[in-house]
Amino acid sequence: MNYLPDTIDPQDVVTTIGLISDTHMPQRWPRLPTAVSQIFADVQMIFHAGDVGELWVLDELSRIAPVVAVHGNDETEDATRELPYQQLVTVAGQRLLIWHSHYANRVDEMHARRGGDLREGLLRNIARAKSAGARLIHFGHWHLPLVFEHDGIVAVNAGAIASGNPYQQQTIQTVALLFVLRDGRCHITHVNLAEPERPYTPQTDIEAGFAGNLAVYGRSILAPDLHFLRKADLSEIYRTDRGAFLSVWLPLAHRVWAGEKPHVELAELLTVVKTADIKEGTRQKIITVLKSESELSN
Repeated sequence: MNYLPDTIDPQDVVTTIGLISDTHMPQRWPRLPTAVSQIFADVQMIFHAGDVGELWVLDELSRIAPVVAVHGNDETEDATRELPYQQLVTVAGQRLLIWHSHYANRVDEMHARRGGDLREGLLRNIARAKSAGARLIHFGHWHLPLVFEHDGIVAVNAGAIASGNPYQQQTIQTVALLFVLRDGRCHITHVNLAEPERPYTPQTDIEAGFAGNLAVYGRSILAPDLHFLRKADLSEIYRTDRGAFLSVWLPLAHRVWAGEKPHVELAELLTVVKTADIKEGTRQKIITVLKSESELSN
């Protein structure tokens, strides 16, 4: 499959690099989609921009080509421990920077999320690349495919494989190909995993902010009778026992992500909680929270 435009001679390509991010495997996606192997078939390297999940994801990618990866903010303990915060790679005389783009300090990260301004975040990426003398920066975290250029530096987000949280679905899964050219320029092609035979044009609107773009690439998997979970921000359930709740929730969510059903409903969630292998005290607390929040939302 040819992902280069007609204006670029394939002979002018020095290196092709596969760009991927936010796989979150296996918590939010069970395995590497076969389309990734097809799209990356001719790459010489793969850059993973974080939120990998379990480290076997990188092992699988390395069957295609050598992998350089960084950790994200929503990782397994192993990935956070073994992978760096950022990584500088030099290819054909060009410095390329990889990072997830989250703030290392969680307080700073949560403060940055309040604004929802894409341009501000993109300029932060450009500044990060500039400080490293990099021509291009590949980042993740946003789950939004895009290319942004400023001051001669290119910021690219490959998009995502899995959703940004357990209560959403990534409706358009994308990766990207980075073509490094002999003259020092770079060309980026995004590819939608649902249509791997052709390039994909990102629909991200930088001026629309996060809120205006998330609906393009994701959707809630909560049925109407569970929408109160977003209002409560899950805080009460998480304080009860986040691990126990996710062990109940994720099997239901995976059925939605696999396309077996459109939503997770309150009735089925309560049914599973009542029979789940969790501590009895935790079970009763979760049931109480679900019922009380549901009543308050009606």
